[in-house]
Amino acid sequence: MRCKYCNYENKPGDKYCENCGASLENNTGMNDISSVPVPPPANQGANAQSTGANNAPQAGNGSQGYNGQPNPYGQPNGYQGYNGQPNPYGQPNGYQGYNGQPNPYGQPNGYQGYNGQPNPYGQPNPYGQPNMYGQPPFGYDPMYFNTTDESPKYVEFGEAVSLFFKNYLNFKGRSTRSEFWYAFLFTFLVWLGVVFMSIFMSRTASNILTYAVDAALFVPNLAIEVRRLHDAGKSGWWVVGSILATLLMVYSTIAGLVAGLGGNIEAGNALIGLGYLIAFPICIVLIIFWCRPSVGANKWGLPPRPTGFRR
Repeated sequence: MRCKYCNYENKPGDKYCENCGASLENNTGMNDISSVPVPPPANQGANAQSTGANNAPQAGNGSQGYNGQPNPYGQPNGYQGYNGQPNPYGQPNGYQGYNGQPNPYGQPNGYQGYNGQPNPYGQPNPYGQPNMYGQPPFGYDPMYFNTTDESPKYVEFGEAVSLFFKNYLNFKGRSTRSEFWYAFLFTFLVWLGVVFMSIFMSRTASNILTYAVDAALFVPNLAIEVRRLHDAGKSGWWVVGSILATLLMVYSTIAGLVAGLGGNIEAGNALIGLGYLIAFPICIVLIIFWCRPSVGANKWGLPPRPTGFRR
């Protein structure tokens, strides 16, 4: 009797298979081995599968899927996906993704992402703030900024000196911090030059040069102090404190020297110290105002144009 599980030929009358130990009862109909289904060979199954796949209707002529299998997405033949593999998403061949890799999302080639890298998502920059990419800063509108070549504007040293003299009598406008402090640096350098030249000049010539430079620079210095206060949102009348502080320091110095020459050295030193003590807090307050950034549009004019948008 043949076992229906392992096809082993057992002795007549055996109740259990000597080969696999299965019960030989209810083994009817299994004596004929031809009734047992035999699976086809592996290569024959693969050929049949390939034949069936080739005969199956595809969405695109000759379309290939992943690893040579039928393309389940119906993309045209020859399209490439990531790393040279068949493209499962059907994007046009040659589109580039992030860092030069094939683009798995199908965005148009050449879209730029952060820091000049290819944009893997192909979306426009929703924020638009980095000026290095030519985008306007958030909320930028030219009508709310000074777009002329006049003050106020962010400048370098040479242009600051030019605007310093161009606005010689301008007490109504505005000037940025760069305009003001570059002008201050220019004035300081001029005074150093005057002091150096005075060493090689007679007393009379030195005095004439000093008074001439004082007269030439007094008005534009006063004007740019007023404009800087306006740009910081402060009244130009605060410049009166600058004038008072200067007069206090000059007067106390002269009075102290006179008292000292008259023999009262202690009184002279006291006058000098008192004058500088009163002038010092005034100067501190003004320096704080002059260091403040530009405010928005006010009654003295529009704020300077952002640095990333010079014409």
